[in-house]
Amino acid sequence: MLLNIPGVSMYSGGGVSGLPAIHGLGDDRVAINVDGMPLLSSCPNHMNSPLSYISPSNVGSVKVITGLSPVSAGGDSLGGVVSVQSLPPVFANKGETLTQGEVGASYSSNATAIGGNLNVTAATDEFSANYTVDSVKAGNYTAGGNFKPAGNGISPSTVGASRYIATNQQLALAWQKDNHLVEFKAGYQFIPFEGYANQRMDMTKNQSEQFNLKYTGKYDWGTLEAQAYNQMVNHQMDDNTGARTSPAMPMLATSSTNGAVIKGTLPISETQLARLGTEWQGYKLNDWWPPSGTGMMMSPNTFQNINNGTRERLALFSELEQQWSKELISLAGVRVEQVAANAGNVQGYSSMYQSQANAFNAQKHQQTDYNWDLTALSRYKPDNNQNYEAGYSRKTRSPNLYERYSWSTTPMAAIMNNFVGDGNGYVGQVTLAPEVANTVSFASDWHDANKEVWGFKTNPYYTYVSNYIDAACNTTCTVDKFNVLKYVNQDAQLYGLDLSGNVMLGKLPQLGRFQMTGIASYTRGQNVTTGGNLYNIMPLNGKLGFVQYLGANWTNTIEGQFVAAKTNLNAVRNEIATGGYSLYNLRASYDDKKYRVNFGIENLLNKLYALPQGGAYLGQGNTMSMNGVAWGTAVAGMGRTFYVSANMKF
Repeated sequence: MLLNIPGVSMYSGGGVSGLPAIHGLGDDRVAINVDGMPLLSSCPNHMNSPLSYISPSNVGSVKVITGLSPVSAGGDSLGGVVSVQSLPPVFANKGETLTQGEVGASYSSNATAIGGNLNVTAATDEFSANYTVDSVKAGNYTAGGNFKPAGNGISPSTVGASRYIATNQQLALAWQKDNHLVEFKAGYQFIPFEGYANQRMDMTKNQSEQFNLKYTGKYDWGTLEAQAYNQMVNHQMDDNTGARTSPAMPMLATSSTNGAVIKGTLPISETQLARLGTEWQGYKLNDWWPPSGTGMMMSPNTFQNINNGTRERLALFSELEQQWSKELISLAGVRVEQVAANAGNVQGYSSMYQSQANAFNAQKHQQTDYNWDLTALSRYKPDNNQNYEAGYSRKTRSPNLYERYSWSTTPMAAIMNNFVGDGNGYVGQVTLAPEVANTVSFASDWHDANKEVWGFKTNPYYTYVSNYIDAACNTTCTVDKFNVLKYVNQDAQLYGLDLSGNVMLGKLPQLGRFQMTGIASYTRGQNVTTGGNLYNIMPLNGKLGFVQYLGANWTNTIEGQFVAAKTNLNAVRNEIATGGYSLYNLRASYDDKKYRVNFGIENLLNKLYALPQGGAYLGQGNTMSMNGVAWGTAVAGMGRTFYVSANMKF
C-alpha cells in the first residue's frame, strides 16, 4: 500500500518489519503513528519497527503526508508522516444487537508463505467489542537466479535469513454515548523468529504488549481528544542462520514506552480553526548481551550495550487554519519540544573492553535538547480542475539512544549496532546535536471536475538538514570492506520530484472500463559537509499500470515497475551499487462485499535484481567477524511468486 505512493520507499528489513522512507528520509526521521502511538524500535538493528505492531487485516486506514506536515501531526522527526489506524468500532442500530466477522487465508508460492486472519465483533448501539488475530509463516525466499555462492546449506539463489513467523492480536472495546466515544485497545505480538538478510543477527523473539486508551468528545466549543498508551517489549536476537542448537551470541533488550496526548480543536469563527495540544512520552531501554563461551571476547561478564537508557519528550503545539476566501486556505503552526536522554555506566564482556567502557563512563551522559518546529503553508483552489499547495517547514529530531550511547569500538561489538543493514559497525556519540530540516515544497493537482476521468500531480521539494547525523570512519577505513564507523553531525541536502497520474481510457461492452495509472519519483541526497552522497537513497523509479474494471466486482491489473541503477553511492559506508531493472506483475481481485479473492503473479518474468535499499547480504552465517562475510553482494529481490488470498464476511 505504501509503495504505491510517490516519494515513499522502504528500507528492507525482515519479512514483517520494513522501515518506510519519504523523500530520502527514513526510519526515525519519519513520524510513524499506530493508532496515535509514536512507537519506537527497541533493538540495535531496529528490527521491531513500529509498523510491525499492527496486522494487515486490522488496518482501517493509512494516511501518508509526503509533503509539509502540520505540527499537530507529530514531532521529533524531519519530514513526512505515516499514520495507521486500526479498524474503527462498529455499533448496532438503536435498540439492536450486532454480531459480525471476517475470516481469511493467504498463500504465496515463493517462500511457501501461509497466513490466516480472523476478525469478530459483537455490539449494541452503545458498546462494541472486537477481536482480531493475524498470523503468517514463511520460509526463505528465492531470487530470480543465482546471485552468490552456496553455503551453510543455502543455495545460490536462496536469500538466507529471510524466513519468519509472526502473530498479532488485538482486543478492542468501545463505548459511545451522544457525542462521546471511549476506546480501549489491548494488543499482543509474538514473533518467535524473523530473519534479517542484511544484519549480523536474526530476531529470535519479539514479544510486545500494548494498551491504548482514547477519548473523543464533541462539545459546543469544539472537539477534545485525550489518549494514554503503554507498550512493553521483550526482544531477543541470536546467530544469523537460526540453525544452531546452542546460542552463538544472545542479545537481549527490554523496553517500556508510556505516553499521553491531549488535543483540542476549536472553531474560532466561521473562517478560523485552531488546534492546541500537548504530548508526553517516556521511554526506557535496557540492552544487554549475556556471556557466551569461555574466551575473553564474549565472557565472563554480561555486555551492557545500553544500560538504563531513558528518553523523555514533552511537547506543546498550536496551529491556526484560516479560510481567507473560497479559493485560499492557510495553515500555520508552532511546536516546542524538550527531549531529555540519559544512560547509566556500562561494562564489556571482559577486561579487553575496559578502556572503552571507562572512556564512555567518564562522560556526562545526561543530554537535554530544546527543539522547535514550524509549518506554514497555503492551499489554493481557483476552480474544480486544479489546486495547489506551497509552503515551508522547520522540523527537528533529537538523536535516539543508540546514536548517543552505543560505545564499543571493538569490531565484533560495533557491528551489532547497525540500523541500515550496510554490514558496518557503528559507535555512538553522546554529544550529538539534534537534526534540523528546513523544507520548501510546492504541490500541484490537475484533474477533471469530478476526479473520475483524469488527474495529474506534481510535487518538487528541497530540504536542507543542519547537523544531519551521518557516519565517519572511527579511525581508518578500508575500501570495499566493512568498517567501524561513528555517528557525526554534518550538513546535508535532499531534493527531488514526485509525479503521479491517471486517465480513464474508455469503456467497451462486455469488457468494462479501462484506466491507465502511473507514478514516478526522483530523490537526490548529498552530504554538504563532505561533498559525498547520502546513504540508501532510492534511485529514479516508477510504476505504470493498466487496470480493467469489469462489472461491479472484478478489478484486473497489469503493472510494470521500473527502477534505475543506483550509482550515487555513499563512499564512507562502501555502499554497494545496484543495477537498474524492470518487473512485471499480474493481479486480479473479486469483491462482492461478502467474499473477496485476490490472486496474481509478482515478478512475472522471474527477473534477478538487487534491492536498491536492501543493504549488504549477510544471510549465510559467519557474520560475527566483521569481514568474515565477503563485501560486495547486495540483497536480492524476490523471484517469481504466485499468490492467492480469500476472505469471507459473516
